Parts: sequence; C-alpha cells; structure tokens
Amino acid sequence: MCYRRLFGLFLFLLLASSVSCSHHDKKGIAGKDGAGQSGNQAKSGEKVVVHKTILVLLDKTASVRDQNTVFAEALDRIISGLNPGDRFRLALITGASDADFDFVAELNLKESPPFNPLVTNESVYRDAVEKENIKRKQDIASLKTKVKAILLSKPTAQSTDLFGAIYTSSLFFDKDPNQKILLILSDMIEEDPNWRFNHLRWNDHVRKTILNHEKKLGLIPNMANTCVYVVGAKAPNLDMLQNIRFFWTEYFEQAHAGFSLDRYAHTMLHWPPSPDCGQFRPVAGSQ
Repeated sequence: MCYRRLFGLFLFLLLASSVSCSHHDKKGIAGKDGAGQSGNQAKSGEKVVVHKTILVLLDKTASVRDQNTVFAEALDRIISGLNPGDRFRLALITGASDADFDFVAELNLKESPPFNPLVTNESVYRDAVEKENIKRKQDIASLKTKVKAILLSKPTAQSTDLFGAIYTSSLFFDKDPNQKILLILSDMIEEDPNWRFNHLRWNDHVRKTILNHEKKLGLIPNMANTCVYVVGAKAPNLDMLQNIRFFWTEYFEQAHAGFSLDRYAHTMLHWPPSPDCGQFRPVAGSQ
C-alpha cells in the first residue's frame, strides 16, 4: 500500500514537471524571432537610422544685412552634415513671408538600395554605390554654391514677417515622417504693421497681448515633434534681447515645439541635434 502511494506521488510530480516545461518552451518560442533571439535582443542590436527634414528660414530683410558670416557658417555646417535619406529646404523671411513663401534652394539625398546577393553582383553593386556617393558630393557642392549666392544677394524687404514664415513652415512639416528640424536664421525682431519688436516697452502684459493677438489670427501653429533652432538672435541692448527671447520661448511653448534656450543664440550651438530634439518640454526658468 505504501509503495502504491509513493508510485502515485512520483507519477503526479512527473506529469506536473512535464506540463511546466511544455508551457515554458511555448513562451520561449513565442518570444523569439526567426533567428532564435528574443525580440528585445534583436531590437537592441539594430542601428536605428534617423533621417532628417531640415527647413531653414533665412532672414533677408534689411535689419540683418551684417549677419551673413554667422548665417553662412551655420548653413555650411548643416549642409556638410547631410546624410543619405535627408531632405533640405531653404525659404526666405520677407516682409510678407506667408504670401512670398517659396523654396529658393532644396535637396533630397537618395539612400543607396540594400544589397541583395541573390539578385545583385557584389562588384556591380559597389560600383553603383560609389557612383551615388560621388553624385551626392556633387549635389552638396552645388547646393553650397547656390546658398552662397542667396546669402550675397541684397535684401529687398524693410519689414520682417516672422509669424507668417513660421506658420507656413508648419504646413510644410505636416505629416512628414522624418525628424523635423526648423532652423531660423534671424535676429528674431518682428517688424510688421502690428508690432515693431525693437520699439516696444517689453513686459509680461505686452508679451501676453501679442501672443493672444497672434493666437486669434491662427498664427501660433501646431509644431509638435518639430525641433527648433534660432541662429542670429540679437538686439540693440541686453534687456530687449532677453525680453524678445522670453517672448519666443512662450510662443514655441504654446506651439508645443521642441525648443530649449541652448538652441536660441547668436551662433549655432549643439549641432547635429539629438534624435529626441523635437520632444516638447516646458522651458523652466526662462524668465
């Protein structure tokens, strides 16, 4: 009788162990990819390539005629850093930016196709890739030449429509799958029939009044997932410089743009941007 009980207990434990192992194996198989590695491991080993869509707004109004060196250095740095799969656009800030908006320079850099040994000869593929690399270098050199000529052209506008330029840029970025980067090359001094930033007596009330006015006009767009840089910021005095910076900080916050104070400067800082540059984060201590 004692042996029967022990034999029964042995069978019970054996069956329980078998069920447990079977359940564990099923989970293990489900959690692995075709190579037998877990999904997390496969993903962690992959190199994620982030393609960029860069839109540069170049201020070509009379107030920034002495900024060409700063603007040229920023543009050269950006264009030199373009990679396959990136897109570049250049538009001008004028006295009526929304009405005048057009791309005066642009470039789409093609990616090389993936190598498939089943259908492509390796030597032929390498030759094709080398030709594409040469063409990219030629396209980048041509873009630099065109941009240099645009920088040297004389400004035609006396007023500055920053609001219109930024709003129209948001329409271009709509539904773009790449990392979206807006680079504004300007002193950031709006000069239109409503506001002349360099003649205002700045305070909290003035900033809120302007923001409310632009919001009613629909000129504070949705800039979610757009990384913003400002290069060329300047003003006649420090107090005005800080107040204008406070204003644009509030503007970009209301637009939910990816913006930080270290990307608002007279010269270009922190380039290239991080992959999460477009993530919205409220700017603490901006005032």
